[in-house]
Amino acid sequence: MLSENEEIYFHTPAKFADAFPYLALVAGSRTAHPEEASIRKRFHQHVFVYTTGGRGLIEVRGQRFLAETGNVAWLDTAQAYAHSCAPDSENWRYLWMGIEGHGLDALYQFLGVQQSPLFAPRDTQAARAAFEAVSGFLAERSPATDALASAAISGLIVDMIGPRLTGSEPGEDAPGEDRLLAVLSGMRDDLARAWTIDDLAALARLSQSQLFRRFRDMVGTTPMDWLRHERINQAKRLLVGRDAKVSAVAAICGYPDPYHFSRDFRRVTGYTPTKFRRDGGY
Repeated sequence: MLSENEEIYFHTPAKFADAFPYLALVAGSRTAHPEEASIRKRFHQHVFVYTTGGRGLIEVRGQRFLAETGNVAWLDTAQAYAHSCAPDSENWRYLWMGIEGHGLDALYQFLGVQQSPLFAPRDTQAARAAFEAVSGFLAERSPATDALASAAISGLIVDMIGPRLTGSEPGEDAPGEDRLLAVLSGMRDDLARAWTIDDLAALARLSQSQLFRRFRDMVGTTPMDWLRHERINQAKRLLVGRDAKVSAVAAICGYPDPYHFSRDFRRVTGYTPTKFRRDGGY
């Protein structure tokens, strides 16, 4: 039964809703008080919770996190969790939505959300507006609800995870992240250089093992794999240019051996450089 401090809107996606990357199944708002029991009900969906006032207590696998105004908590409700008003807060006011969508499980794991479920969006007002918009779309239930809600959720996710992906979230090890950004910039600015792991570790002022661990945590792959993809992306741009020669493009992109370049290009793109150039990149 709903309390007077709660609004909730349910939605059953339309027949062709799978054409959109994200589906909003439920959304609403609530004001919780310290004396109320924690919410622990298990669903098989991801839930975003935006704090509009007061403080909330988020529990995930035995760990506790304090949600402040402007924070977004990401919960996988298929796992053990709980949320409630913080004991020392007069109340906890929040907006929330339950969603499904492409890649959410993988993104949840990649970002380490279970260990760090609170996000600080780049634009807290835009994040709040996204929650309010999704609730409004579900309340209206128009033929465009699925499309509009999906677009709002997409923007919210970008706003949420951007700071974490770039290492600019409050409390992040900014000097350490700056070192990795320097490595990314250095490789991108000089793709022709025969970079080694020693070079990159020296640029980052980290040991090789520290570089590998931090780079994978931030980017999701190894330094050399990232460099390979950057080189191939640059090669694509050059190959569609007028009078592009495969050997010249290979050298510019850090491949003195054209055969090595062709092998890597085909491994990444599925095409040989010659075919890619002949087809104009399509």
